[in-house]
Amino acid sequence: MSSHKERSLPRHLSRAIGLLAAGLQAGALAQQSPDLNALPLEQLLNLEVVTASKIPQKISEAPSSVTVITAEDIRLRGYRTLTDVLQDVPGMTVSYDRNYNYANIRGLGNPGDLNTRLLILIDGRRLNDVVYDQGAIGTEFPIDLALIDRVEFVPGPGSAIYGSSAFFGVVNVITKSGAALKGQTVGIGLFTGRGREVRNTYGRGTPGGTELLLGASAYDSAGRDLYFPEYDDSASHGMARGLDYDRYHRLFAKLSTDGVVAEAYFGSRTKGIPTASYGQQFNDPRSWSVDEYAGAALSWHRAVSETLDLFASVSVARYRYLSANVTGSASDGLTRSIDTAKSLSSGAEVRAISSALRGHKLIAGAEYTRDSKRHMANYDVDPYALNLDVAAPKRQAAVYLQDEMRLGNKLILNTGVRHDYDSEGGATTNPRVALLYKTTNQVTLKALYGTAFRSANAYERYYTFDFRANPALRSERIKTYELIAEYFPTDRFRATASVFQYRMRDMLALTTDPVNGMLVFSNIDAARATGIELEAEWLREDGSAIKGSANVQSARNDVDGAWLPNSPRRLLKLNYALPPLGDHLRAHAEYRFTSRRRTVQGGEVGGFGVVDLNLVGTVGKHVELSAGVLNVFARRYADSASEEHYDNSTPPRRLDAIRQDGRALRFTATVRF
Repeated sequence: MSSHKERSLPRHLSRAIGLLAAGLQAGALAQQSPDLNALPLEQLLNLEVVTASKIPQKISEAPSSVTVITAEDIRLRGYRTLTDVLQDVPGMTVSYDRNYNYANIRGLGNPGDLNTRLLILIDGRRLNDVVYDQGAIGTEFPIDLALIDRVEFVPGPGSAIYGSSAFFGVVNVITKSGAALKGQTVGIGLFTGRGREVRNTYGRGTPGGTELLLGASAYDSAGRDLYFPEYDDSASHGMARGLDYDRYHRLFAKLSTDGVVAEAYFGSRTKGIPTASYGQQFNDPRSWSVDEYAGAALSWHRAVSETLDLFASVSVARYRYLSANVTGSASDGLTRSIDTAKSLSSGAEVRAISSALRGHKLIAGAEYTRDSKRHMANYDVDPYALNLDVAAPKRQAAVYLQDEMRLGNKLILNTGVRHDYDSEGGATTNPRVALLYKTTNQVTLKALYGTAFRSANAYERYYTFDFRANPALRSERIKTYELIAEYFPTDRFRATASVFQYRMRDMLALTTDPVNGMLVFSNIDAARATGIELEAEWLREDGSAIKGSANVQSARNDVDGAWLPNSPRRLLKLNYALPPLGDHLRAHAEYRFTSRRRTVQGGEVGGFGVVDLNLVGTVGKHVELSAGVLNVFARRYADSASEEHYDNSTPPRRLDAIRQDGRALRFTATVRF
């Protein structure tokens, strides 16, 4: 796979454009007028976003570029996972190693890094666990997409507001209100790979303002049999059979009344591991992993006067990880071991928003987090032997201040600073400055500067099974510069252009200790990414919509100038939606092109373009059917493997690339009561 040549962009584009043209013709022939009230006009000029500053702001006045994917987008495009949603974000690609999904943002993000530099929020609260700092975006993400009102993505540093891990970007998943569902919804789904899903949601609001939202879902898939040429031998012929299974179940509840919101979630996923990793036996059915997330939060918000809003919240989060590993050799005997991690974290935040000072909107806040449990262990099953047992609790505190200053009718200066104290990593201060200039009512120019940090996690500092601990690790640092031009000529069209540069230092990397030959995490890398990002969206009068984005970027190691692994230099995304039968039938086509990338092992995977189609139709007032085809033309493509993908042979056989799925089908049916 490493020798695939990059496929030409025009050939893929011609087929995608042909599909879009056919859709346009079908829309022109439709006799029924579309319901324009159903169009997501709020996506454009008047959309309010909250992630950039923790307060509602018009998207044109946010101190960053912001991408929003709404519940309507998710429904019409047939998205099932947070990964599907993030694939729609400009500048972002997501790779998959048949266990986890890894985001690459503007050319930055290695396979296997567990998304530690991407902060994932649920209703503004951190999901990243406190052992691995993993940002869950695949089927392990604990919230069902049917419960999501919208997903907001802010690229670049968010440490001036959110602290550690808000490094390459912040993803905020905002759940629906109970009143938005207006009753009960039951859904079923069937997918390629013998995948089956059931879902039950309930939402209701009272005239007094009390709202209740409940959701439960479960999924089971046998997956596919997979071929890995690096493992091809007489014993297995390179086939992993019955090992790509995926099972999860999720629960969610939210109750709100009079400014008080209580919510809780639980999600557990079990995933088979078909790739072999960390020296495991290939094609052994005893290899699997479990990720389990649980959390609860209580928040209070009140406008105490016309110029002062107060917010307070408390939360608790738990994470549990289990992984079964089969190592050793057939001649010396195979050993089955269990790798575990458990964490428990509690926190509180208070925030005040004041507009008492004319021309200023001040945001001041404080946070405290106590990670009372951060435990890692590894043990052999039979005979029992304890290989690792580490507990490392810690605490964190922070204060932050932001000022949105209006300097006349056309100029906004947004400044912010946050000071964090970490009982392991010490203290750090991170500023953010954004200057916004409205040249006309239709054009806004933004100049952005910010810094961010990521504190080394417990795994990087303390894991010692075949590793050497390094508790003295420094925090990673980043500085970002960005210029943005936003054009909103009408409420149906917008265009954005940005130029960015990211500079990183003290980046953590897994290396080999020259003294004892053991693996150890060290602050050794520096990197730089520069690029141009373009995006446009047009909501047409006939109810159709066109959206596209393009990136040209370069991400390199600052030490030797090497092109970073998993970093595409060009990206192109096109979306087209139309209502051939108004609200009764809506069609969506999506095209994504990713240029060639280096693999971690030094090879290359070729560029590729895929087309996805989805149809959503209604039967009467209560039944909705959705059918989709992913990778319509069955393009063959692969993602880079990571350092962990090697088996127990002597010498180890290492994967260079992992082939991705060909054509796949999905069908869902939803009944509303």
